[in-house]
Amino acid sequence: MDAVFTPNLDKLRNIVQSFGAHSFTATQVATEYEGSAASSESIKTFEELLARHAAVLGIQPVPGNHAVWLAA
Repeated sequence: MDAVFTPNLDKLRNIVQSFGAHSFTATQVATEYEGSAASSESIKTFEELLARHAAVLGIQPVPGNHAVWLAA
């Protein structure tokens, strides 16, 4: 049975806010969150988390490149 990953949204929000006015990717967020290089599976999970929780995290995709995010 696979364990379900429940993100700490406060930690995730702090990470995305640390990028300030700079754009960022799910790879960067996953690496910061995990404290080490992120696997491709982890990156996919964080891409989904960013999309699902964008409003709560105060972020939006960069127009024309939905794999890149920016603080709203």
